[in-house]
Amino acid sequence: MNMLKKISFNGFNKQSKDLMQSNDNPYLSARRTWNGHVAGVMSALQVWQVVGITSLMICLASVGGMIYIGSQSKFIPLVFQQDASGNTVSITRADRIPDAKIDDYRTAVAQFIEHIRLVTADADLQRKAVLQTYAFLNAQDPATLKANEYLNANKEVNPFNRAANETVSIEIRSVLQQSKESWQVDWLETVRSRDGSLKTKPTLMRAIVSIYQNEPTSQTTDIEALRNPHFLYIRDFNWSKQI
Repeated sequence: MNMLKKISFNGFNKQSKDLMQSNDNPYLSARRTWNGHVAGVMSALQVWQVVGITSLMICLASVGGMIYIGSQSKFIPLVFQQDASGNTVSITRADRIPDAKIDDYRTAVAQFIEHIRLVTADADLQRKAVLQTYAFLNAQDPATLKANEYLNANKEVNPFNRAANETVSIEIRSVLQQSKESWQVDWLETVRSRDGSLKTKPTLMRAIVSIYQNEPTSQTTDIEALRNPHFLYIRDFNWSKQI
């Protein structure tokens, strides 16, 4: 038993002695010191890398936000709708497309008929009427082809040429909805000579107009948005004289 204790004690002393010798080894101590230094440097480097990447992401997000804000239009176009007395009925932002209401469809249909049938001696007013007519037309719709034929089929029907001999005034009598897209328009059309005398008896006219609301495109200009703020387009139309 004493022999076992002596052997164990001697083994323990040997391990302690070896440990002390390893601690006193300058090469091992230098390695431990260097490893500790490198570990500290790498740890600090990783921390600064995380901080740097986070800061870079914040800077990029800030610059992107400033570019987005700077690219936004600083001017907000407004459309004022007035009644016959000149009183403001509603104000609509032209950069936002609200859902068109029944009155908007009714107004667009009536304006289309008024402008496409109008013939006036005032060249500027006639030009505005033609431009407003095409503001309600989409190139892909049948109504555009029909409008081109009516306004430009030949020199005699061109409103600018007709104005040299006669004028045409339009009096809208009624605008009634027939279906989801179709509207019936009744109006009185009066043709006069340039001296103001009646050329023919005033004629009752009726049209069936198909209209729909569309979305603006990247090619839509501000002027087009102002002329047609609800982006209502005439798909097709047909008119005739009433007996």
